[in-house]
Amino acid sequence: MLLSDIFEEELRSPTVFRDESKLNESYMPSSLPHRTSELRELIRLFLGLMKNPGEMSQRVTISGSIGTGKTALSKCFGKILEEYETTHNKNLHYVHINCRRKKSRFLILRQVVFHFNPTVPHRGYSPEELLYMLDCLLESQNAHLVLVLDELDFILGRNDRSLLYDLTRWTDEQLNGVQRVSLILIVRDRAYLKKLDASTLSSLQNNHIYLAPYSASQLVDILQERATEALFDYAVNSEVLNLIADIASERGDARFALELLWRAGKYADRDRVPSILPEHARLAKADVHPRVRKDFFHELSPHQQLVLLAIIRQLKKHEAAYTTTGDVEINYNVICEEYDETPRKHTQLWEYIKELEQLGIITTKISSKGIRGKTTLIGLPDAPLSLLEKELQNNLKEY
Repeated sequence: MLLSDIFEEELRSPTVFRDESKLNESYMPSSLPHRTSELRELIRLFLGLMKNPGEMSQRVTISGSIGTGKTALSKCFGKILEEYETTHNKNLHYVHINCRRKKSRFLILRQVVFHFNPTVPHRGYSPEELLYMLDCLLESQNAHLVLVLDELDFILGRNDRSLLYDLTRWTDEQLNGVQRVSLILIVRDRAYLKKLDASTLSSLQNNHIYLAPYSASQLVDILQERATEALFDYAVNSEVLNLIADIASERGDARFALELLWRAGKYADRDRVPSILPEHARLAKADVHPRVRKDFFHELSPHQQLVLLAIIRQLKKHEAAYTTTGDVEINYNVICEEYDETPRKHTQLWEYIKELEQLGIITTKISSKGIRGKTTLIGLPDAPLSLLEKELQNNLKEY
């Protein structure tokens, strides 16, 4: 059969999808089930700014694990802010920056300046010059900015705290003048903020919105709402949605649940059946291991990833169920050299190991008889090592 014939056959084949893009992580839904109270709180925090721009600024931190709706919550607020600006002519600007994609102080500041001046050159300015340019643009346009720094953990994990220092110092200097810049900081774990210097940390204000992991019943509601948009009527039933929600509820991750629904739909299309069956959901679960998804590694700082890679290589090398902290440290130092990174000290390495355990990625236990002395044994029982290693190596190339 010719390739063109295969393509035409697939085009004519039945599908369960009305619009599969509605299950994509980049899609912004019209409502946020089970996040109404958090959205109200975010609006309340910014009411003063919205009503009287320039009289005050605001700084808010949103935290929560992956798939809990942090980005969606902020973008939903941004949409409300832009609609309010249009109807009330307040000259409010919402700029959402992903710190993983714009991974330096220069790139982030240039993107913000670009929002107000699209003709700004791609290079030729220092971050300090861009900050000054932004100040002039806001002043000349009488504009007010709500700047969102999403996945801020990425920058803080690289020990790059100068951006926040610059922004907080700059806005603090406007204390007795017109307040033109407010901040929304999105992090997985607020513990990252403790790495900031005391003056920066104290300036962030104590406005914090925490998004707890979704329960299985909440995930069902999210899946039902999105399935209505993405799938044809009767393409999925409540039994399948409950099964997918149960699978994803271990981590309370809506993003994982939606990916499972999408992949289950793809299996239904493969089998040329009009609806998704429980077996399709099981196949999707086997196909999408939560520990091997690309966005899972976005939770981790570069050195957490290097430590995890050291653990994986040790377990693979010796075909063992467990390895020791001493062996991991030796391998970690070798890997740091491979990636041109300065190894952290033993105490910090131990902190990384404990953090990986808290995230449920690895397990640790004290050695029993048969091993001289007492040492901590590290295991990784929940995911295929070869797949983890491959994804880690691909992700580390981004740094």
